[in-house]
Amino acid sequence: MPIFAKWRKLANLPKSRGRDALPGIYEIANIDKKIIYIGQSAKDVPNRIRQHLQKENCISLIAHYWRYEFSRIPTADEAHHIDLFLKNNGAIPRCNTVTPIVRNILKRYSERSQ
Repeated sequence: MPIFAKWRKLANLPKSRGRDALPGIYEIANIDKKIIYIGQSAKDVPNRIRQHLQKENCISLIAHYWRYEFSRIPTADEAHHIDLFLKNNGAIPRCNTVTPIVRNILKRYSERSQ
């Protein structure tokens, strides 16, 4: 399930927020608004996106839009969104290079409590 937020142009990234940061997960899309990257930041999503754009890579070459969703556990939510994308599309987003491991919490609990 994608993030249910309006696509925003990368040119309109908010300025650094300092103490009022925006932690969460984000999706980056190409000009056709097709998701090319799913990521997360525990501190500030706009700053993390800026870091991607400063390097010459897949994201900086074809990205045009982004959208964001607040998350208290961004690493887990990122893994969940990538897993859903993989199940729905048969592959991870074009610019993601590593597939996060989605762990079964109940299985891990039962293994540890024995």
